[in-house]
Amino acid sequence: MKKITLLISLFFACSFLHAQLVCPTSIKTSGQSSPAEPIFTVPNGQNGCNSDWPTTITVNGSLTYTFVNCNGGNLEYELNPASQTPPPTFEMTVDYGDGTVCSYDSSGNLITLSSAEFKDYKVSFTPNPTTGLINIQLNNSAVLELVEVFTITGRKVFTSNSKTIDLSNFNSGIYLLKTITNLGSQTNRIILK
Repeated sequence: MKKITLLISLFFACSFLHAQLVCPTSIKTSGQSSPAEPIFTVPNGQNGCNSDWPTTITVNGSLTYTFVNCNGGNLEYELNPASQTPPPTFEMTVDYGDGTVCSYDSSGNLITLSSAEFKDYKVSFTPNPTTGLINIQLNNSAVLELVEVFTITGRKVFTSNSKTIDLSNFNSGIYLLKTITNLGSQTNRIILK
């Protein structure tokens, strides 16, 4: 009975580890002309087409893209519905779900990262939504090194090393708050009212 329990536990542990996604390293298109149908370049070791990539992703908090193809480690997504207006450049934030949020610069290169692989610690924010003042709580002996705040398009707008930050001078909207600690980094969405 102990052997069966151990085998089942091992199976679920391997399944969990396999399900963790790493941010694709860059974005391109087949014609290199427009981010309307982005192709994400998957890092080496991520198993490309064999990974459990989501069927839909969210870009810049509101645009929905649907998976259409995987070819040689390149994931292809289409805007769905096609009547939506794509971002004018590759400067975007992509939410793959399950804790994987990736931001890219206007050239399509990865600039921020929050992947499930960094969830050795838990970050919480209060309040969220907020009117500006945010308190950051860490557990599991994490020591805060840096806090960075990005717009939903991936532009860095704030940096601090304090567990209390004030964003009251910023416009209302969705922001990404990246915490960098001695245990890794994690990016979470915050809503500024």
